Amino acid sequence: MPILLFFVGLFLYIYCEISLLVAVGSSIGVLPLILLMIGISALGLWVIKLRGIMTVLSIRQQIAQGKIPTQAVISSLFFAISGVLLLIPGFLSDILALLLLLPITRTLLQGLVLKLVANKVPFHFSGSSHSHYNQQGKTSDNNTFEAEFERKADDDKWIK
Repeated sequence: MPILLFFVGLFLYIYCEISLLVAVGSSIGVLPLILLMIGISALGLWVIKLRGIMTVLSIRQQIAQGKIPTQAVISSLFFAISGVLLLIPGFLSDILALLLLLPITRTLLQGLVLKLVANKVPFHFSGSSHSHYNQQGKTSDNNTFEAEFERKADDDKWIK
């Protein structure tokens, strides 16, 4: 049944894309439509390239601060999806891409994705690598334990 729903949804999506392309093409002409599609695809490539550079810088900064870069990774994932949607010819995919590029909808979708992922993954997404402590000062995770280690130099550096 889910496969049938997927194919029905895919059919409706393709039908709407082609209908919008025909409607816009009949009103503005074929050549302007082709130029518009090429321009939007170039914009998609630019978004993917720019966001890739910004993502690497943001992830490096958050790791240097000792945080888990979940926000940066999810945000970059949304930008990559929107870039791919801008590459696909059609106006419905462009509308979906613009919704992913808007900060309001991106923030709402990030919250939804974090809730879904947090329920599936056993650790807590807080943006911090530190343990969570309750009011008594003990860790709230029963799997956490404290340990000490000592680094010793190897006197015999030859391969054994």
